[in-house]
Amino acid sequence: MASKLTPKVKKETKKLKLKKNDKTDTVVHEKDWFMRFDAPLKIILTARFFAAFLVHISDCDETFNYWEPTHYFVFNSGFQTWEYAPPYALRSYLYILIHAVPVYLYKALFNTRKIMLFYLIRCVLALLSSLCELYFYKAISNKISSTVSNYYLFITVFSPGMFIASTAYLPSSFSMYMTFLIIGAWLNKNYELAIFTTALSTFLSWPFSCLIGLPLACDITFRNKKYLLFIKWCLISLGSILGYQVATDSYFYGKLVIAPFNIVYYNIFTSHGPDLYGTEHWSFYLLNGILNFNVVFILSLMAPIAIVLKKVLTKIGIRFSKQSNINNKSTWILYLSPLYLWIFVFIIQPHKEERFLFPVYPLIQLASSILLEYIKDMNFHSSVIHRFTFLKLYNKLIDNVYIPFLFVFLLMGLSRSTLLVKAYHAPIDTYTQLSNDYLTLPESDVINVCVGKEWHRYPSSFFLPNDRWKMHFIRSEFRGLLPGRFSPESLYNVVENYNDQNKEELDKYSDIRLCHFLVDLNTNRSSELEPNYSENNFQWTIWKSIPFLDAQKTPLLYRTFYFPFFWEENVKFSSYNLLMRNDFNKINTKPHTEPMHYVF
Repeated sequence: MASKLTPKVKKETKKLKLKKNDKTDTVVHEKDWFMRFDAPLKIILTARFFAAFLVHISDCDETFNYWEPTHYFVFNSGFQTWEYAPPYALRSYLYILIHAVPVYLYKALFNTRKIMLFYLIRCVLALLSSLCELYFYKAISNKISSTVSNYYLFITVFSPGMFIASTAYLPSSFSMYMTFLIIGAWLNKNYELAIFTTALSTFLSWPFSCLIGLPLACDITFRNKKYLLFIKWCLISLGSILGYQVATDSYFYGKLVIAPFNIVYYNIFTSHGPDLYGTEHWSFYLLNGILNFNVVFILSLMAPIAIVLKKVLTKIGIRFSKQSNINNKSTWILYLSPLYLWIFVFIIQPHKEERFLFPVYPLIQLASSILLEYIKDMNFHSSVIHRFTFLKLYNKLIDNVYIPFLFVFLLMGLSRSTLLVKAYHAPIDTYTQLSNDYLTLPESDVINVCVGKEWHRYPSSFFLPNDRWKMHFIRSEFRGLLPGRFSPESLYNVVENYNDQNKEELDKYSDIRLCHFLVDLNTNRSSELEPNYSENNFQWTIWKSIPFLDAQKTPLLYRTFYFPFFWEENVKFSSYNLLMRNDFNKINTKPHTEPMHYVF
């Protein structure tokens, strides 16, 4: 016969059960945290590391305005654009130093190849992007809904736009990182962090990214009445960021420099400004957004309409069978408003670049994710269906409407990203091969690598094996201003001719007779200044040849997306060639310092 438990024993047994339950709850909670935040980080990080090793450099500004100054700080040599010339001083060295100092220390500690330092920086950028994206993901999950955060995770992993922008060494990419933090902090009501990261984006990377902070400022001051907090953190951010930046730039330029002011003044208040570098139709950003985000970009533009529509329908008495996970708040438009403000401001500017959209990529993804949730929850109540029976089919379709949207996005996103790698990766592959094969070459005091019309695809001096290798420009049909070289002695010594009007300077060219190697794209088209060097067998031997998509001969569809099994049959390739001079050992290897003079 079982003995009866005394009240004291019962009490102790109850406590043990409670402790056991508490432990179980804690384990479940920790497991839930792991699944919600650790797994997404691994997923995002994997995608970003793929980008670090697979994405080509699509913008010569990235090479000459950021990779080359970094190479100068690490190896005391590199190309210099006019924007870094002291008379103009448009670029901040502080942004460069943030990347260059860790690489310099790594180089001092470990004897590694230069090309490895290039990929080290890219991997660091991949990690930074992933951490910022994780913070954004957590904010969406906690403050909006887990469904919206999962939509965002899917979109960011397979987006061609993020594939390009996440590891690009560009201020616009850094501004994109900051946008993840700005909007995430805003959602979390962490206004201090939101203000500080807005200031980082504005001063350290790109002054025009302050547009993203305008709705935030209105929300803090007018809607939440936190005037003192706003003023306090604006002053803290201004003093800590701009003060340090001015001190750093003034030291390296040898005079007082406020780089953010200089770039704003040049772009807005000069008579020539950025329009010298090309103008585009107003539809450029719409087409570019569709190219990099396909259906997601279209959804992001429709998000405010859906939010307002559901609010109006609810107010006039139309009932929905589901209560939206995002609480049917029209205030989400406020959080998305920087996207539409940005597009409006930049779409009316004549000079347009793909990278100018990078800072609002997080908002494109957030807006489309919110819209998918709104559409899914716009399921009419049975009382409405009773009056309009045709809405039964609508309800069945609307429950799973996100599936075809995300499926189309996935296919188009993977297709576009694959094309970028297969069609346009040849320049990086060519210079990588040059770096790999240099030990098998004949001995020479200096090895000169030259480039003509392909100067804008040069991936940076990190791809030259060592300081014996020198990069030179030879003349082509290009008539703009090419980069010069930083002075080895001092950054504020101007040793070459520069101008801010994109006018050609002949001191940037070298004599082709001094070239040991020549990098050229063989398109089977030639001119007086751009002969087909690959067919000149008397002077040149093709050392390496890699296929490169010929956009002029390839139909639009096939140069935009990759189609398995039959894509290769419908595209035309040119040859991206690394040519070696036949008389390699007979070339005068003394450094070439005199400019080449041309008769017109």
